[in-house]
Amino acid sequence: MKILKVCHACDRIIGEIELDDLTSHNVDPIMDIVGNVAYALCPLCLQEMEMEPRNVYH
Repeated sequence: MKILKVCHACDRIIGEIELDDLTSHNVDPIMDIVGNVAYALCPLCLQEMEMEPRNVYH
């Protein structure tokens, strides 16, 4: 079964992953899974948060 991977900050579709891949040791530790959607951070949002650590995101 495929799970859609979406950016938690900007809602950009990052890609899709197989449900079997979630049981491997290469899982993103900050990925939240809700139903058939896996929320993570896209590279652009991750870079922005690392560059400006004092910004507060809600």
